[in-house]
Amino acid sequence: MNHMQRRVLARSLEPLPEESLPGFLLRLAYRLHRSPARVAHLCGLETNGQRRIGADHLLELPTERAAEFARVTGLSVPEVQDLGLRRYTGTFPALQTGRDSASRQSRVRQGVFGSISQFYESTWAANLSSRYCPQCLAGDGSPVQKAFGGPWILRWHLPFVFACTTHRQLLHDQCPNCRSGLAHPYEGRATLITQPGNTHVLHPLQCRNLLTDQREGGARPHPCGARLDEAEGHSLDTLPKEDHKRLLELQQRLDARLSLRPTENEERQPPRTPSVQDLVHVAQLIKLSWPAGRSLVSSDTLATLIDSHAGPLHAELRTPQPRSTSRFSVLWAAPNDSAQCGALLLTAEAVLRTADGSAQLRSLIRPMARFAFEHAPAGASRSFFSRPGFSPTLARAMVRQARGFHAAGPLEYANLRVASRDCHFAAEEVPSHLPQSWYDKYFGDFVDHVPHPNLYTIRHLRRAAPLKLVEMTAGGSWLQCARALDIPESRARSALTKLRHQFGGNALWKRFEDVTEQLACHLDDLPQRIDYAHRRQALADWQMPRADWTALVEGLPQARRFTARYGTSLGTVLVWTEATQSDYLLCPLFQRLRTCGASPDFLIDEISHFFNQKGIRLELLRRIGDYTTNIDTHCISSIAASRPQD
Repeated sequence: MNHMQRRVLARSLEPLPEESLPGFLLRLAYRLHRSPARVAHLCGLETNGQRRIGADHLLELPTERAAEFARVTGLSVPEVQDLGLRRYTGTFPALQTGRDSASRQSRVRQGVFGSISQFYESTWAANLSSRYCPQCLAGDGSPVQKAFGGPWILRWHLPFVFACTTHRQLLHDQCPNCRSGLAHPYEGRATLITQPGNTHVLHPLQCRNLLTDQREGGARPHPCGARLDEAEGHSLDTLPKEDHKRLLELQQRLDARLSLRPTENEERQPPRTPSVQDLVHVAQLIKLSWPAGRSLVSSDTLATLIDSHAGPLHAELRTPQPRSTSRFSVLWAAPNDSAQCGALLLTAEAVLRTADGSAQLRSLIRPMARFAFEHAPAGASRSFFSRPGFSPTLARAMVRQARGFHAAGPLEYANLRVASRDCHFAAEEVPSHLPQSWYDKYFGDFVDHVPHPNLYTIRHLRRAAPLKLVEMTAGGSWLQCARALDIPESRARSALTKLRHQFGGNALWKRFEDVTEQLACHLDDLPQRIDYAHRRQALADWQMPRADWTALVEGLPQARRFTARYGTSLGTVLVWTEATQSDYLLCPLFQRLRTCGASPDFLIDEISHFFNQKGIRLELLRRIGDYTTNIDTHCISSIAASRPQD
């Protein structure tokens, strides 16, 4: 029947606190003496002939269906929406992405293939098979909970919820009778409730898995039927006392985040509180690189738990099998076992919380990333490190660096080459050639530490430092940084290659990074910065007016020689160099001269003498500086035409 003919249910129930949609349907079906599939159909959900209910509904009902579900059951739309996991999106943004909204290409990048369960479990967005606490299921003793049981709590479907802090025990992940998880697919397809169309009237707390009695030949399968609220406690007391305490405290911190409204999640977190997304990514990296992170685990007991989970997975992946892209998905899903899951998350949190600054975090994360690159299956590494969604903090810790810069080889992953620090300045505000005043202040004594410096070492440093500054604020490889600065690839490559030969080991590169960091702090603190990229663009075709040049050289002894030989070209190059703070060799005028068949060699030679800053050349440079300060705004629209601030 269509929704216009659908009747309001004669009897319904109020949702229990934090109840899930499948839990609500189980209780309502039991009250109405109907199968969960029949009740779901009456409420407007598709049931595929009452054989399965769409597992996507665990996250959220579509708007129209939520409204219809609310009308039929007598609930409000917000009450219906709260039955889905998307209520926790503020804490865990991965819940916002549904399988239908993720392109196949993005799923391939994340190493996620195949079924809906693989999609959600690979991102830790949801476990379709709920964990559970028997004592919570037993209810609070109220009449309604005595009749229908306590709530199937929604957060139990979140992979990072592994313990009940109220009853101080780990959550169960299997039926104690049939020893199986609680979510069984129908003909290979995930369903919101196991066997939703089964005609047996089952209590909401009974196991719905099908069993076959082997003693009766040809007997039809029947539900397991074990009462899950009567399962023995999964006690943390079997763990050492200190591990018991740590796991419960971690779950309390995670539960506290789930209780916050989306706007409160960032505002009310203590300093250095890692995001849930970072916790998940680090936990996945620990699995991918195991046993590289074993020394990071806080106890031998917890390390043994992680090893019992990750060890067999890696052994299986090392076994030759037909090539399959989905076989790596086992590396991304959370462990089903609550103790293993808690141990993994506790280790991930310890890595993120105890690291004092980005350098220490990198010292903990990067060895695991390197081990994964070198030892994990290539397909697994590729699917992990190329996925979108890493936080800048984590990407900075994982990215490979080669002598001062993000590595840019064919095996590197562009999504890891993020901005290497949080900056107040933009790439457009970085000059392509370090101004002399900046070089003198920050790199003045650097050359003294360089073995066998030559005349070009300073030029190479003045070119390399802006490349690093752009990496700091915009990320990318050195080649991408060069493009952002309009530096030809050949010149950027030459400068870095020469410096690498001169620097030798890593000690000088560390010094180079430290000095550039000081310069970046200076840029951060400037009250006003210059858009050098706009200046380069505005002056690309500019030529100094002859009248301006004549006034500029008036009274200089060599004015007539300069004008007769170079016209206004000398002034054009000098103004462009000063205004854009670029290497004069990159002035667009030279390329225009070459295009016209004229050689710029004599002009280049003349300009090179100006930077010795002696005599009349020093005076002309001073006048050029004054001219640049007051340059016509039609050449550099909307840009403060001031010189670099020291």
